[in-house]
Amino acid sequence: MHPRKQRLSFVVLSLLTACASGSGRQHDPAKVDDLITTVEQVHVEAERARDAIAASFERLNALAAGRFGTDPAAVVYARFVQSIDAAEQQALRFREHVAPMLEASEPVFTSWREDIATISSERLRQRSELRYAVAKERYDAVATSAVQARDRFDGYVAALRDHATFLAHDLNPSSIDEIQEEVKLVAQTAQQLDRELEATMAAAHAYVDGSSLPVAAPLKGN
Repeated sequence: MHPRKQRLSFVVLSLLTACASGSGRQHDPAKVDDLITTVEQVHVEAERARDAIAASFERLNALAAGRFGTDPAAVVYARFVQSIDAAEQQALRFREHVAPMLEASEPVFTSWREDIATISSERLRQRSELRYAVAKERYDAVATSAVQARDRFDGYVAALRDHATFLAHDLNPSSIDEIQEEVKLVAQTAQQLDRELEATMAAAHAYVDGSSLPVAAPLKGN
């Protein structure tokens, strides 16, 4: 074999051997980036969820307060039902984005935890343990608040549906008077849910800000 071709074959074989027998760490940054992407998506959906919750509760509150303005009561009720539909769809979207985030986190932190033990340098190992602990704490804050909000969101929508059903065939001043105490309970749920979503957004921002991969510098002249 020609010496140049022999050297090339050796390089290719070495690369293939490394890929076959290596630790697979070359893919770890991409896994971290995937997790960061899911956290960013949860942040976006949490913000949209806050808007949907505020709009739907405002519709319920308008009904409960008898704020119909110049619109017929039936029109105000219809808008309330539409806002429930929108909140329900947002609850579904939020749930659909929380699930991939939870799934993406397991291989990232499991691999990281296992790899720390293989670092022979005590100083690097200790620093890696510290950075792992900080990143895990930041991620756990996102996951905890997101799961709480996800579960409470379903209950909030169910409570709105109950009020819509109660008023559907009995929309009059006396029936509206009957729901006053229940509306206060819905308000408490809406406020707690908003706080959990706000916490989700803040935690997501902190995690992404501390864990994102470096961004490539733009080419000169661009």
